Amino acid sequence: MTLLQLLIRIINWLNIMGKIKLAIIGAHGLPAKYGGYCTLAEYLAEYKPEDFDVTVYCVAAEYDEHPSIYKGVHLEWINYSARGMMAWQFHKYGLAHAISHGADCILLCGSNGGFILPFYHKYRERFFLNIGGIEWKRNKFNWFMQRVMRVLMKSAVRSCAYLVADNIGIHDYMREEYGREDSVVIAYGGDQAKKIELTPDVIEKYPFVNGKYAVAIARIQSDNNVEMLLEAFKDATIPLVYIGNWNITPWAQQIREKFSKYRNLILLDAIYDIPVLNQIRSNCAIYVHGHSAGGTNPSLVEAMHVEVPLACFDNGFNNNATYNKALYFKDVEGLKQIVSETRPEKFSEVAKNMKLLAMEHYTWETITAQYYEFFRNRKL
Repeated sequence: MTLLQLLIRIINWLNIMGKIKLAIIGAHGLPAKYGGYCTLAEYLAEYKPEDFDVTVYCVAAEYDEHPSIYKGVHLEWINYSARGMMAWQFHKYGLAHAISHGADCILLCGSNGGFILPFYHKYRERFFLNIGGIEWKRNKFNWFMQRVMRVLMKSAVRSCAYLVADNIGIHDYMREEYGREDSVVIAYGGDQAKKIELTPDVIEKYPFVNGKYAVAIARIQSDNNVEMLLEAFKDATIPLVYIGNWNITPWAQQIREKFSKYRNLILLDAIYDIPVLNQIRSNCAIYVHGHSAGGTNPSLVEAMHVEVPLACFDNGFNNNATYNKALYFKDVEGLKQIVSETRPEKFSEVAKNMKLLAMEHYTWETITAQYYEFFRNRKL
């Protein structure tokens, strides 16, 4: 090691002295490109206060480049997946590294590390769990996987001193199911979604934007009520543009094949060009949210930010997230009725209410400030 390298290490060490060390485990990595946890990590990096030193543990296989620093946070690359049956290895490595490097707070994104957490019981006071949704209730999983995920969630909740619920419904569930009344409700931000005017390139590539259309953006899985939405719109007065990962499973491929014959249904593969995606959803006549499981879904709050009329599947989570001011349906007929019978002035009122709620409750500056204050107030 050269003298210059030694001096740099000493300066870096002095810079982090006295700072709160935060480790984030369970997001796939940075920059964000997959799901709500990655977006959360992205904005915790974006709005990192001076009194924090942050490390994010990333899945090496999902990125071509592996930088050590991103937006002022440290990145540690792990050669295991953060999801699936082997996710415990990702969490084992991440926890061991974070603890050995003196992490004061360890934010666990999801309960995939539930099997390994009891082995780190003496570090329980450092663990903050964002449980996300109630994964074991998702009907996309078979009965065996539902049992496994329920055990994982129970173990994770019991192994962590601090709980974050992204929705009051999740807070209530943890109180009723596990006797934990101490979870703190912190939602997700959505202001990265912007209302954008249509560009000539988008109009040329997606000609449906010249008329009225509905939009749904979701993973193609049964608990997102994909079939319900498609059935409701296959003969509706306006087309439905459904954007999702249609090739992810045989079931998703079958659904696409079944409904692709209807001219009123435009089934698009996932769009990762964010400005294009923002143009499509911010110029729709109505946004349809079919999610039936989970807490405050990121795509829901993003839709609220682009100020469009919002129709949601009627369950406690969606109702809580929209403060009961959106439009709600429970079945195919209910969604058909919203599309065909809702007055234009009602659509306009809902769109304005969604934007107001989004700006009040779902901006990343506010959300990240709540997280960092939660970390600061931990028991010492």
